[in-house]
Amino acid sequence: MTGPLTVIMQPFSQLLRALPPTVWAACALALLAPFAQALGDDVERELARLAGEREMLAQELDQFKITVKMIHTEDTPPEQSSNPAVRKLALEMVSLRERLVAVTEREVTLLQEQIIAARQLAAAVEAGEAAQGPETARESKPLRMATPAYSMAREEEHVRRLHALLTNYYAELQEAARTLPSEEELAARAAAQLDAERLSRIPFSVDKVRLNGAEASTALSQITQRLSDPNIPESRRDIAPICGIRTQLFGTLIASERRSLKPVGKNHYIARVRLQPGDTTLRIRENSWEVQLPKNVNAGDYLITLYAPPGTPPELHLFAVDDLLAEQDPHIPAWLPAEVNLSPRAG
Repeated sequence: MTGPLTVIMQPFSQLLRALPPTVWAACALALLAPFAQALGDDVERELARLAGEREMLAQELDQFKITVKMIHTEDTPPEQSSNPAVRKLALEMVSLRERLVAVTEREVTLLQEQIIAARQLAAAVEAGEAAQGPETARESKPLRMATPAYSMAREEEHVRRLHALLTNYYAELQEAARTLPSEEELAARAAAQLDAERLSRIPFSVDKVRLNGAEASTALSQITQRLSDPNIPESRRDIAPICGIRTQLFGTLIASERRSLKPVGKNHYIARVRLQPGDTTLRIRENSWEVQLPKNVNAGDYLITLYAPPGTPPELHLFAVDDLLAEQDPHIPAWLPAEVNLSPRAG
């Protein structure tokens, strides 16, 4: 790791090695000490500021934890609570942890730079003293930079403690990321919600599996409404249901594959698949759905959407990408995963 003090010291070390050994130590101190002192003061001030900010954020995070513990009485993690207030607090805690990570990482970087610079300065001076010999070294001993307030061992222990804190913050952020949407995903949901509100709701049966273009647009807008509803709890985002797809044509199996459905939040999952004409069976866990695609058409791209809240029968829909894009004003929400690769047709 290279910091400003280390960068300045390196060219000076090369210059000093060219000097006669008898003046090595004196020049080292005369040239390096002013730079080290000036930069050291700036680093100390920055470290004090970062430490103060870290302590303030840690205290604020502890207060949030106490509040959540008081109002969250469910067995689920706060991120999956049915209480919107608890989920909002969980989001705030994630934001605090992210700020804590940024501040602590900067603090660790500065401390490590300071330790490296101190080691290099000590090595330079000791090398110069060794080159002068024992008697000259004893005479020049008072010239050596003395920093009684600095303890390298104490700083190294402080760095180890901060690394342990970072490990805890990383683990907590990773656990929350399995459930909570990112800022980008929240913004995409909000944009999709505005678009969904402009559409007229087209009634269709939730039991209908294969949808036409208009029904597909409505189905996507309903997902948008749920994703934007603060009263619906989030779901874990590291669980991807496996969909088994088997297609028969004239009684012969012509296609069989297994695909993972991408979680998009609140127990919703989606995937883009290519299906052959014929009779297709979609199976997810113990549930299965049957669809018939015209036998006189070519294979095409389809979207599968699954809504599977706990304790409720899952709702699955299948619709052709071309049918959706053929609509006059289809609802193509911003929350769709990039790999779905769905965009309105030009013109």
